[in-house]
Amino acid sequence: MKERLCAGGQVPSTWKPALEDSSTLEIFFDYYAMNQPFSKEALECLLRLASTRRSLFSDDTARLKFLSHLMQGTKEILQTGIGLTEHDNYHTFCRLLSRFKVNYQLSELVSAEGYSDWIHLVAEFTLKSLQSWKWAGSSVYYLLNLWSKSVTSVRYLKSDKPNLLEEYVPKVIECFVSSRFDSLQSELSDELGEDPLDNVEVLQDQLEFFPYLCRFQYEGCSSYLMKIVEPIMQSYMKEANLQIPMDSYELSITESKLAWFTHIVAAILKTKQMSGFSGESHEILDAEISACVLQLVNISDSGIHNKVYEYSRIKFGVSYNI
Repeated sequence: MKERLCAGGQVPSTWKPALEDSSTLEIFFDYYAMNQPFSKEALECLLRLASTRRSLFSDDTARLKFLSHLMQGTKEILQTGIGLTEHDNYHTFCRLLSRFKVNYQLSELVSAEGYSDWIHLVAEFTLKSLQSWKWAGSSVYYLLNLWSKSVTSVRYLKSDKPNLLEEYVPKVIECFVSSRFDSLQSELSDELGEDPLDNVEVLQDQLEFFPYLCRFQYEGCSSYLMKIVEPIMQSYMKEANLQIPMDSYELSITESKLAWFTHIVAAILKTKQMSGFSGESHEILDAEISACVLQLVNISDSGIHNKVYEYSRIKFGVSYNI
């Protein structure tokens, strides 16, 4: 294979025999498993091979056989975790997983041998990645892309085989939200850290795929969102009524969580038409979560920001004997 493999899966037609030979994928997976200095390059080769266009295979049987081998190889990496402590490997592996749904239909994935074990391991890997948000960084977006593209394809799925998305997507949703709240608290506690809500580009990246997951099981997702935001709003209302508000840091955490909730709701409403999920039930749920956001307007109109500012200024004056 001396010919250059171009991005986007533009593999020369002369490679067809090699691609349909299962030993080709095994070579790269075996080399990666050796955890050599060039293990990242082995994953990148697999990433390119996973992007091979449909027309290059002799028929659908050969293509699905290729998919099964690719799925088996990634499943073994997920089971052992070998090499994934190296961030370059981890990032490239997330990109590789994302290619599964980019290059294959959901019906093809669920029909592949070992799909149920594979999607279970991918779900576990996603949850661990979300929980390790500081280390995982932007790599998790590739995983969220895999899940979002999968759920938006369910309505086209004709296979009778279980896709198991209803089992795992709610866990991904809950872990995503809780991990974002954790990241806010951690980054706001760092005096040199940047408020993630101030970075529009990062914020958009984080919310690009999440709304599609919510729309997939909207009733459960909206119920979860309102359940977690209710105590935060109650705390915020309580602080608004205090003559001397609580510590400004605690208030910043509360406000940041509510701001995150507002961004999430806005993203969900924005993707209503694009998600393919609609109907009267979605209209009602849209109204309910929108009402939660509108309640925040009344709370903010209570003047809590002015109180916080005044209290902070008094503390500043006392500290410096002004």
